[in-house]
Amino acid sequence: MAQHARTTELLGVDFLPLGKAPQIEQEQAQAQPAMEVEAKPVEHPEFLPNAPKPATPSPNAASLPPAIDLASLRAISDAQPDAQSRLDALRECYEQDAPHKHFNTGFTNIVFGEGAADADLMFVGEAPGEQEDLTGRPFVGRAGQLLEKMIVAMGYSRETVYICNVLKTRPPNNATPTSEEARLCAPYLLEQIRIIQPKAIVTLGLPASHLLLGTTSPMRALRGRWHAFPPPAAAQGIISDHEADGFPSIEVMPTYHPAYLLRSYTEDNRRKVWSDLQMVIERLKGDSSA
Repeated sequence: MAQHARTTELLGVDFLPLGKAPQIEQEQAQAQPAMEVEAKPVEHPEFLPNAPKPATPSPNAASLPPAIDLASLRAISDAQPDAQSRLDALRECYEQDAPHKHFNTGFTNIVFGEGAADADLMFVGEAPGEQEDLTGRPFVGRAGQLLEKMIVAMGYSRETVYICNVLKTRPPNNATPTSEEARLCAPYLLEQIRIIQPKAIVTLGLPASHLLLGTTSPMRALRGRWHAFPPPAAAQGIISDHEADGFPSIEVMPTYHPAYLLRSYTEDNRRKVWSDLQMVIERLKGDSSA
């Protein structure tokens, strides 16, 4: 139960349903703290139901090597003629460095990311699942099908956005990434962001949100409002002050992971996520008309 509770928290959930009557659940939803930024009822796409992710033990941090130097990745990327060539070179670096060899993983394919190299909108999840591992593509399982519905409802397609994860290989039993696993893989995610330079990033669940924003706040305090990337110098982030100079200023909208929506298929949860995505739509529309 403790493992399940921890994993559920990292998906962006700050409570566990205990089988209370719908009337009690409705009263509790109405009593949410002000920071939840409850959305007005709106039409939203239909979202579908799924299963929880068990967690696995963390590796011994003392035995792990330092993460690859972000400056060296930048130098390799910048030597390429265009954004797609930079992403291809970055993937080659990842395959050679293979940070996943240092932690517990049994994978079939590297799932590096896919989409437009010049996308205005980027989605960042936590790690590949079973179907992603088999195909080598991010978000193609049940959670991925739900994410694609969300993307289409926003007026985009998989081909016009960029989708990736913090980890590039599947953890055993779809376990939530540990902080050390995220640390080793973070430079590659950061360089993906620098190459693509999206106007907005949607982080799906707490692992991606915590990593990019340098925070440990719960999802209820993060979703429903914009955050800055790179994070402020005071945040306990993964980017040093001098490294942050190489990044454009990007706005981040954290929201619940599609896997959580599949497991907690309620009107209230769907409305919250759709409200977050509507804020992204409005911001990107404003940028394109400016």
